[in-house]
Amino acid sequence: MSSVDPDWGPPDPWGRFNETPVRHRPYRAAYVFAVIMAVIAFLAVAVPVGIPFLVSRWTEQPPVVAPDPAGGRPGVGDPYFPDYGSSGYDAIKYTISVDWDPAAKRLSGRTVITARADQTLPSFYVDLALPVESVLVDGAPARHAKAGFQDVKITPREPVPAGRDFKITIEYAGEPGAVQRNETRAWYATGQEWTAAGEPESAAWWYPSNDHPSDVALMDVSVRVPAGFEVISVGRLESRDTAEEADHDTWRWIARQPMATYLNFISIGQYQIKEGVAAGRPYLYAVSEQLTEPERKIAFAQLEKSESMITIMEEAFGPYPFSEFGGVVPVHDFWFGGLETQTRPIYQRQAILDDDFAPELIMHELAHMWYGNHVTLAQWDDIFINESYATWAQWLYRERTGRQPAAEAFADMYGRVKDRPDFWRVTMIDPGPGQLFSTVYARGPMTLQALRTVIGDEAFFALAREWAADPGPRSVEQWMAAAQAKTSTDLGPFFDAWLRSTSAPDPTAANGFG
Repeated sequence: MSSVDPDWGPPDPWGRFNETPVRHRPYRAAYVFAVIMAVIAFLAVAVPVGIPFLVSRWTEQPPVVAPDPAGGRPGVGDPYFPDYGSSGYDAIKYTISVDWDPAAKRLSGRTVITARADQTLPSFYVDLALPVESVLVDGAPARHAKAGFQDVKITPREPVPAGRDFKITIEYAGEPGAVQRNETRAWYATGQEWTAAGEPESAAWWYPSNDHPSDVALMDVSVRVPAGFEVISVGRLESRDTAEEADHDTWRWIARQPMATYLNFISIGQYQIKEGVAAGRPYLYAVSEQLTEPERKIAFAQLEKSESMITIMEEAFGPYPFSEFGGVVPVHDFWFGGLETQTRPIYQRQAILDDDFAPELIMHELAHMWYGNHVTLAQWDDIFINESYATWAQWLYRERTGRQPAAEAFADMYGRVKDRPDFWRVTMIDPGPGQLFSTVYARGPMTLQALRTVIGDEAFFALAREWAADPGPRSVEQWMAAAQAKTSTDLGPFFDAWLRSTSAPDPTAANGFG
């Protein structure tokens, strides 16, 4: 995810874009400083009195359902979001079929989850906020009961044996626009356009899942809509009209590499679509037709920079990890500037139209394909890996395009925040659930650039490539161990200063200051 980054400044407080944006500031640095100072200013008030920094927009956590001693538990034990996901099984594939009725604003769905039991399962859970109508386990009816905001307890007719693959078929229906957890929403509606997307959660608004990034799975998404609407999602577009109905179309998208559930999305509306092949990879860009024709032209011109940016990142991070790429620009005023939905990031319309900022936003979201999508979070407190590399990629873009060396960006950023004690109160090793998307956008890339200075380019880029090459969930602690393996220098004090300390690192050579 990208924070709300364009030059009109941060929202209030980091929730939505300002209603009256201030455009065309002459320097990107002015924006960066404005964002960081906004974070600092809010933390200065919020942290001392114990008010959470509501970037992720929670005011409280829902109660956790007591675990079943002989079955799967609701939640995988994430320290920040304990009710996310479900224990006892691994999801292998989601086959999602939904029908959207725009007049009734109602979504009905049938999702088949192919899973493997990690233990004997007399019962288990899935995450879904919409009402469940029926459940089958391996074709046999199963009992189901809602528990809390999203936990659905499923009790099959017979326990599922440990080690066995099994199928869960869930039928459900409801109004995703009416679903809200405290102030959090993941369903956006603007005119005749609807989008399900968000981080750290969005899947529960439109399909059942084991909703935690540590459990990745394949996605096969089919969406039936009235004729005249387009549907954009992840992966490759397999078909867009079954020709079986005159007044409806079914759009089918297939993702050929596993993904975390929050990286999946759908956007329904009227879109202008451009498809092609670049460097042997198919691409698909989509821009809402609610944007004016000149705005769509600008948006496509920005999106088409993705290919050259992927080339830059392949040189630094290794081969692009997926089969296709692209981008989508809905009409909505998202609270975020961009979101790294797999293979096809979502961009906020105002952000993509800002010529000074859009290239770095695209670079940021595409960098997540390596860091955050191919290599996923083990737990949500590992967000440092995702956002540090994605934001540092913006510095890489400036460096490789001759705009500004990354070392200069580092020095500039450190100079702006070094004397701001409230900024440093949020550590990178344990930022807290309310600070996931705050200072990591500044402290994170500074940490990486400082590490680059300490261990040198050869070791730094070898670490980046090797880390990104191995898919699956991994932690900050594993990353620190991988970094230590690249140098004979003891990095313990360095990591203490940059990841654990609640004060600014001293500007020493050991801390990465040249």
